[in-house]
Amino acid sequence: MTKSTTVSVKIPGRILEQIPAPGNGRSGFILQAIEEKLARSSSAPWQPQTARGRRLADLLEHGANERHPLLSEAQVAQELSERRGRNF
Repeated sequence: MTKSTTVSVKIPGRILEQIPAPGNGRSGFILQAIEEKLARSSSAPWQPQTARGRRLADLLEHGANERHPLLSEAQVAQELSERRGRNF
């Protein structure tokens, strides 16, 4: 079940004239426009702005091979039990 909420917005008259009238699909039109806008927008990749940030980004890049592939839950549990010296 989708939860819906009523939202009030101020729309300039020049735009209001171009969208469907109330009861003729206005809500659907607005929802579709918002969904299209969200689908088009993609966040820009992180770019460090400072020397410290560039050093951290370099460390992240060089450490990527050590972090992948990621362990499954069972593998994490096994790793923890081995490090703790317990075998369950």
